[in-house]
Amino acid sequence: MTDKQWRSCRFMVSGLARKVQFNQATIDKLFVPFLQRMTRRQHAMGHRMIVFLAAPPGTGKSTLSMLFENLSQTARGIGPIQALGINGFYYRSEYLRRNSIEREGQKVMLSSIKGAPETYDLERLLSKLILLRQEDLRWPIYDRVSHDIVEDVVTVKKRIIIIEGNWLLLGDSGWQQLRQYADYTLFIRAKTADLKERLIQHRMRGGKSRTEAERVYEMNDRLNVLRVLTDSWPADETWQMLPDGDYVLKKQLQKVQLVNREALWQQPEVLLGDSPLLSSLSRRMASRSPEEKAAGKGAYEKGYMEGLLAARGEIIRKLYGSGMSKEHLLQSFQLSERELEQILR
Repeated sequence: MTDKQWRSCRFMVSGLARKVQFNQATIDKLFVPFLQRMTRRQHAMGHRMIVFLAAPPGTGKSTLSMLFENLSQTARGIGPIQALGINGFYYRSEYLRRNSIEREGQKVMLSSIKGAPETYDLERLLSKLILLRQEDLRWPIYDRVSHDIVEDVVTVKKRIIIIEGNWLLLGDSGWQQLRQYADYTLFIRAKTADLKERLIQHRMRGGKSRTEAERVYEMNDRLNVLRVLTDSWPADETWQMLPDGDYVLKKQLQKVQLVNREALWQQPEVLLGDSPLLSSLSRRMASRSPEEKAAGKGAYEKGYMEGLLAARGEIIRKLYGSGMSKEHLLQSFQLSERELEQILR
């Protein structure tokens, strides 16, 4: 296996200089093709396209979106792209210092959990997104030098807008309303163990000691990482961040097809331990006749299949009720219009 060839880039992120590295092969084989596809989609739409890039803290989504903007100026077949973040929609620092929420029965000041969904002015973000579809406008930023927002700094004019943020696909607390304003969504997954050191180092670059950075990670960053990974809606496309900071396209889970039920069931590995009941069920499954296996009518297969179909239907109905369009549902779950109508009845 050949060593990766890393390309160094330097960006200004929220007022601070950041030097980052990207695998050149990933740029050529993942990033550029993705942006070319977005360009073709935007041309077909004929109007401004909004792409959500959602990911946990520490995945490098800010610098990645800025690389996308840079590639749109240098790579062939990519239309003009503008990268925006949502941290300009924090509540002002004064508000965060004066207000609190309740967590597990305790009063917690918003200033101590800055970065959590509750510290964003969601209504202000929604109003900007509504206007963004219709017109050019100015976008706020978060200045890490003053540690506060600065209104109307960035002029937004490009036809493809990539908006990055932790909570863009969050399925609760009113954030689910955002999804309807995205024409395409990209999510980056990562292992929590890979993100821990990255987040600690990020805090240390901001001036904290390692002890302070580790404390902030345990009290705030770790909870945010878990919440993003656990409570985000499915995206149109998912990438995986590797331990070395590289990215790969995450293989899509096998789609559940009503017309192809045989492809639905794959028996998971189960550790039986010393359970007589499980051992008995295991022997029963193993002793089925070839006719039973071919027909796919065994009790395990039938129950497992029905359970997955019921869960999928519930998820689809919940997403639709929360504002996800039928078009996005058809694409995300690879459904026919008839199948979708049957589920939504």
